Amino acid sequence: MDAGLFWTVVGSAAGVIGAISAVLQLRRHDKEKASKSAKGISAQDVALDPRAILRPPVGRLPRVFRDRKAVRRKLRKVVRRPDGKVHLLYGLGGSGKTAIAIKTAQEAADKDRMVWWVSGVSSSEFVTSMLQIAGALGARESEMKEVLAGRGNPADLLWRHLARHKKWLLVIDNVDDIRVLDVGAIKAGDGNGWLRPTRRGTMLVTSRLGDPSQWGTFTQPHEVGPLDPQDAALMLRDLAPASGSDQEAEVLAGGLGCLPLALRHVGSLLSSPFSSDRSFAAYSSSLRTNLGSLMKRGGSERDILARTWESSLDMLTAQGRGQARPILRTLSCFAPSIPIPTGMLDERTLADLFDGGDVEAVAEGLKALESVKLIDVAEGPPVGGVAIVVHPLIAEANRLHLDGGRETSLVTKVCVGLVLHAIEGLKMEEPADWPRWFEILPHMMSVMEQVSRHPVSGLLGEVAKCVARAVAALVYAGHYTTALEVTRTALSLARGLGEADPGLLELRHELAGALYFTGDTADAEREYRAVAEARSKTFGEEDPQTLISLFQVAFVLAMTERPDEAEKVARRVLEVRSRVLDPGDYYLLVTRYLLDDILLRQGKFEECRQRCIALLDDVREVLGAENFLTITTRHLLARVLLEQGELREAEAELRAVLNAGRETLGDRHPELLRTRLTLARTLATTRRKREARAELDRVLTMLGGSVAEAHPLFRDFQLAEDALAR
Repeated sequence: MDAGLFWTVVGSAAGVIGAISAVLQLRRHDKEKASKSAKGISAQDVALDPRAILRPPVGRLPRVFRDRKAVRRKLRKVVRRPDGKVHLLYGLGGSGKTAIAIKTAQEAADKDRMVWWVSGVSSSEFVTSMLQIAGALGARESEMKEVLAGRGNPADLLWRHLARHKKWLLVIDNVDDIRVLDVGAIKAGDGNGWLRPTRRGTMLVTSRLGDPSQWGTFTQPHEVGPLDPQDAALMLRDLAPASGSDQEAEVLAGGLGCLPLALRHVGSLLSSPFSSDRSFAAYSSSLRTNLGSLMKRGGSERDILARTWESSLDMLTAQGRGQARPILRTLSCFAPSIPIPTGMLDERTLADLFDGGDVEAVAEGLKALESVKLIDVAEGPPVGGVAIVVHPLIAEANRLHLDGGRETSLVTKVCVGLVLHAIEGLKMEEPADWPRWFEILPHMMSVMEQVSRHPVSGLLGEVAKCVARAVAALVYAGHYTTALEVTRTALSLARGLGEADPGLLELRHELAGALYFTGDTADAEREYRAVAEARSKTFGEEDPQTLISLFQVAFVLAMTERPDEAEKVARRVLEVRSRVLDPGDYYLLVTRYLLDDILLRQGKFEECRQRCIALLDDVREVLGAENFLTITTRHLLARVLLEQGELREAEAELRAVLNAGRETLGDRHPELLRTRLTLARTLATTRRKREARAELDRVLTMLGGSVAEAHPLFRDFQLAEDALAR
């Protein structure tokens, strides 16, 4: 797959994943606010402070900021008095665009402006950050979930809240793929998407792209080139003052193209305890002697930076830190610029990169890379903690070295091992684990792309299984459209797998689920049956994976009003699972739930009720009161009580489900919307039609005003409407 197309597709899906993370953050904030209000502290006391989020990375500024006075003066003026333009810093990679933006942001913050720093490298980081800003400025969780469900324009949501404020600066850094700024069919330069002219505040964008036709007439470009040779030499002297004379620094700066990113790296290296070359002259000699072949390739900024980084890795090797190179190659295979949680970086797995498997060498290698600024350590993604960030240019240069051979195979194996370690112990159906799945998924997809380009026996199938489980978490969380997008992208990367490969079949199985929940029930049933048949032929009729697909066939049959067919398939699955699984196994419990649901649809109310009560006792004991299956089982019991005319008991159970589910799933989760529809039907049956209509209208509002016939909630909606009409 074309790399640009891959990142466009994955970026789109990852953007929605980022939005999910933003909503989870807002939900945690809302819980904290409610808790503190209950203790007598006003909600205002814990309101989100717009200045407390997305702060500019001022720690990356040099001690002394050299040159750029003219452009900095212009930016200072427009921040103070916005001119209705979006301002664009463009130029070579590594030319210092980001440093200028950081300095501008720091100065604006010192003047008490609201300042936000947003990464434009990928849709994942970008959409997350933009929705964070909207939330901090007052956007409600319900508004963000409308956007998440595809029923609203996320840019409109942000600008609706930005327009209420003045004196702000929003920096979007590293937009090297302008498609990241698209909103559906709305392009970055249209003026009605993410980028819009305004005099309320200032938008500042950094990019290697300077084509005015792409940015729109409302954008004011400012070209940023390499530093002046004298200023470049002074920057080296600032970073490594004991490494030589001004003249020697100027010679070295010229060899580095006077690019600030390269200067920062080399200056940090020369002052690092890991450097074997302690002087400007010695480093210049290393560039000429050791990397002459690279220097002959040309003088582009990528060549300059690539040979600079390779020379530095050679120096670390000479200092006994040879492990730094394979570690950096490995980190570069994850999603570029997106924080890699340190929890993903298992030291034992990384130690497989070098002979002897020395775990302590991993920490030393990471320390060396951070010391010479080949990696940065930053705050982690929304779940929290510490993370490692690799600059996109560094990642790109290192991936170019992985063009086959033993090193490529070894790095690929370790990447897959890190993914497997990261998801160990995570459950797809557990709400508490969903944020972890979502923060890992972009890296998982990047590793899958690496394995697809550089196949290593068995690894593509392993990664496919991991992605399939992450997709299942998306489905459990109710994010069906995202699940469909991610699965289709993963299947395009899995083309090299055989038709009977377990990983490919897991992806096809999850594709069927995403198809069902996005309304394509006929294709979902066909895909489930095809996967069940393939698994049965390859692994046997009683294989656990075959039974999973048969279970889903029964589920679709039940949901499409064919309960008798569904019962036959479900009983077959239950018989085998009861024979081979422990009584508390999740798959056995969920099969019992499906059969109980089928019995309800067949009108076998008393049998369903008794079985459901027994199941509820078991799932509470095994899974806990807030587990997804516990919540759905309670809803099922309420439906039985409603059918048996025990309306008071049904209403009490439904309200208990809503209270329990709100904490873990959120009000807009499909299962809670279904619960509200059952509550509306219960209220209508008790002649409380005004309350029933209010519940129905609430669901309608959350669904965007209508429910299509193909929507998974259509039947429940019709039952509630019928109860109101009687």
